[in-house]
Amino acid sequence: MVQFLLYRPIAVLVSTFALVVLGIITFNQIPVSLLPDIAVPEITVQISFPNTSARELQRTIIKPIKNQLQQVNHLDNLEAQTQDGLAIVKLKFDFGTNINLAYIEVNEKIDGIMGQLPREMVRPKVIKAGASDIPIFNLNVTQKEGFGNSNMDLSEFCENVLRRRIEQLKEVAMVDITGLSQPEVVIFPDQSKLRSLGITEQILKENLLKNNIELGNLLVKDGQYQYNIRFSTALKTVEDIENIYLKIGSQQKGERVLQMKELAQVSIQEQQLGGMYSFNGKRAICLSIIKQSDTQLLQLRKKLNAQIAHFKKEYPQLEFHISQDQTELLDLSINNLIGNILFGGLCTFIMIFFFMNDFRTPILMGIVIPISLIVTFLCFYLFQISINIVSLAGLVLGIGEIIDSSIIVIENIEQYREEGHSLDEACVNGTQEVIMPLFTSILTNSAVFLPLIFISGIAGALFFDQAIAVTISLGISLLCSYTLIPVLYRISNLKEEKLIGFVPRKITWLMKVSNSTYDRLFYFVFRYKKGMLVFFSFLVIVSIPLFSNLDKSGMPRISRTEIEVKIDWNEAITVEENNRRVAQLTKTIENSTRSGMYVSAFIGQQQFLLNRELQQNFNESLINIKVASNQEFESMQIEIKKYLTYHYPKTIVSFNAAKNVFEVLFNTTESPMQARVFNSRNIDIPNIEQIDLLNSELNKNGFYSQMPAMQNRFYIQILFDRLLYYDVEYERIVQSLKTIFSQYDLGSLKDEQKYIPIFLGNHTKPLRIMIQQATVLNNKGQYLPLGEFIKISNQEDYKTFYLDKSGGFIPFNFTPSNKDVPFLQSSVQKIVANHPNLHVGFSGAFYKNLEFVSELGLIILVAIGLLYFILSAQFESLVQPLIVLLTIAFGLTGAMSLLYFAGNSINIMSAIGMIVLIGILDNDSILKIDTMNRSREFMSLEDAIRISGKRRLKSQLMTFLTTILGLLPVLFSLGLGAELQKPLALSVIGGMFLGLFISISFIPLVYWFLYSKVWKRVN
Repeated sequence: MVQFLLYRPIAVLVSTFALVVLGIITFNQIPVSLLPDIAVPEITVQISFPNTSARELQRTIIKPIKNQLQQVNHLDNLEAQTQDGLAIVKLKFDFGTNINLAYIEVNEKIDGIMGQLPREMVRPKVIKAGASDIPIFNLNVTQKEGFGNSNMDLSEFCENVLRRRIEQLKEVAMVDITGLSQPEVVIFPDQSKLRSLGITEQILKENLLKNNIELGNLLVKDGQYQYNIRFSTALKTVEDIENIYLKIGSQQKGERVLQMKELAQVSIQEQQLGGMYSFNGKRAICLSIIKQSDTQLLQLRKKLNAQIAHFKKEYPQLEFHISQDQTELLDLSINNLIGNILFGGLCTFIMIFFFMNDFRTPILMGIVIPISLIVTFLCFYLFQISINIVSLAGLVLGIGEIIDSSIIVIENIEQYREEGHSLDEACVNGTQEVIMPLFTSILTNSAVFLPLIFISGIAGALFFDQAIAVTISLGISLLCSYTLIPVLYRISNLKEEKLIGFVPRKITWLMKVSNSTYDRLFYFVFRYKKGMLVFFSFLVIVSIPLFSNLDKSGMPRISRTEIEVKIDWNEAITVEENNRRVAQLTKTIENSTRSGMYVSAFIGQQQFLLNRELQQNFNESLINIKVASNQEFESMQIEIKKYLTYHYPKTIVSFNAAKNVFEVLFNTTESPMQARVFNSRNIDIPNIEQIDLLNSELNKNGFYSQMPAMQNRFYIQILFDRLLYYDVEYERIVQSLKTIFSQYDLGSLKDEQKYIPIFLGNHTKPLRIMIQQATVLNNKGQYLPLGEFIKISNQEDYKTFYLDKSGGFIPFNFTPSNKDVPFLQSSVQKIVANHPNLHVGFSGAFYKNLEFVSELGLIILVAIGLLYFILSAQFESLVQPLIVLLTIAFGLTGAMSLLYFAGNSINIMSAIGMIVLIGILDNDSILKIDTMNRSREFMSLEDAIRISGKRRLKSQLMTFLTTILGLLPVLFSLGLGAELQKPLALSVIGGMFLGLFISISFIPLVYWFLYSKVWKRVN
């Protein structure tokens, strides 16, 4: 095959050129994203039932829904959080579940239970979770002086103008929005006039409804013409309400006609706030831009930047700021990875020149690597793989494999030429000799990656994407080594061969040093064979405690530059007071942050449709703070905690990294350990006294966790006996209470843009004063004090109720180190055991990480088993593959040692690094053993081992250095991409250093022990 290609170089070059052109054309069509497009196996059900307490909602609504949803297929876990009037049920499915079918089934279950729920309750919303639902950034709009009269004008402009213009971009899926002010019409009656005229709130409502009837359209024929007639009796403006006529009195006592404006004050104002949004201390509107799933993210950012530039020019009275920009993370991560690839490639070319002492080989690499990359991108397009930090990591490995394979082929061709073969013979024989071991090494690499795709969860999806990217890169490297390298080598050397023949290259000083070092080490090892075996055994034993002491985590620790502060003031404060406190905190933060930083605050309830994390209560806030560095990220937490503890000691606060694709996919903010306390007597949650006592005992023993948030509720009880005694109707009591709380609904004002609700209201005063001053009319026409017919009581209860498959529970979150978790778990179990009515369960990141590491270990064993069988077929021996496996064991020891001393952990990325390491080490071992097998047929065993090792030394050192130089920049780079790749780089570098030493010393020694007796018998 190689000979066939050598004599048809034009066909090879034309075919290569065609593939390159196709790759360039398709490159711009490949999606660019931070991480692979992984479907999150999660569905959220949002239940809204206003004016219902959290306890009542959990007991009457959430538990029946939970029992219904537990029947959904492939459901892994179910959790619910319930607050006053609102609940969120999260359904987590087994990874690989068809989330579209699960979405349909969940909706069917909701439809099936609607008949058992209150009729007035709105149907629960079912929302599919997805990484693409995370906004690419938030556009914050604030107003300068001169724009409108209120926040309502800004809200209307953002909703009807800015939002629509952004959504016109085809790359934008939707614009989610919060911070809007909604208008309402409030009628404030003059109570003294109403009493003197004998008018009740019911009379006002009836007259308003009579004047607000929508008659619709009528078709009227007039001869040969037909007209569409519309009645305009509906109320459209505040003046329409003020001009409503009311007929007061009777024929006996006299009748009067009055207008509404004579009896009440009518005004349009901002609805009572359930929440608001602020940016850098100013009230703002937040527009969250959500992209289409297949959109080029960086291209969308350019279009949005242009759109925002137009907004700034057209509306100078507005300020536009961007926050939580996901494209910055993508841009920085990918640029760093590309920079690392280029820097590593440059170092590799320089290193190749020093080894080969020839410009042609680096130039050859400079031609082959770009061609291979472009063809790889063509395969990415065909296999629908996006360009992301995972697939780029596969490319890094692919480039290393292309360089390694090319070096091995070129080096072998050079050795044949030094033996006196012609250029064509050297190209054919040199390539044919190593192609089978190269094919085996690539097959073993693929075999090692294959079982990893069966890891459960998001990790399995990442491994799948990585495995496809690596397999494509490996396949391209083998194809280039077998076809393009020998053809290009022949073309570059053909002229010189014809003119002066082959001139052996001078041995460089680097190879002289390497050869002499190799000889000394070889003779030393073979002089002290048994001592060296003991030394190698010691190295393996040392790795056991290293592995047990290494931290285990799902994903590596990464630096964060945007902190998310979740605040529960743990007091029944208003939204306005919530905003005041946040503003005070913001001023403190702004004084300590540098320019370019920002503070955005989601105060109380938010209006987002898709953001499930912001379904919070009116006395809660979520603050996002952009900081300069990871050190400031840590110090900011301490500063905020100190401020809140001093000024508001009841506050419950938690700190996390701001949400991005990475955080959402891997749930990095989950507590290491959460103790869930259940009531063992019944399905209800433990009472407050039990939890308070348990929390005190935990604190006494040094296990600190915040007490669950509590809230005070006012309960109004209507005294029915007094209603009967004073002849007062129940409906009038309810009407009076609704009027006091400005909740007496009188219909809506039909504006041109929207329907504006109309309420009968009362001027804001303290609650007890409003009740004391309020009156109610009985059937005898007497006005009686409202306070005589109601009783107000105060009661403390949990603010949030939690539920999972096992029932209702109270959570206690702890943040121990991994080493302390077993002790903490047993201690908590003992303390809870002292309470006979309680029992405890545990969950958290620690347990998931432990499960992941156990699963990963099992699958790696399966991968090594596959590797053994492939090598057995290659070597036709059951013993020689064990040498390769021993080399891999030492390489993994080196990887864990460097991870340990660098303060890193065993995680998904370091595991990928270990898999890559296995592939690199078995490449060298396969080639070396294959050369030893062929060499011992015509020389002594020791000479065969030594000469075979020296023959592969140059390619082995070049492979070692190209790998190290390619990964070294990752250790000193910043950004998410580099930080994710750092554990991978540490694993490979640590394993390569020890693996090189083992390959030069241990493999020859073991090979000699295995075959020395056999060789003596034969000879």
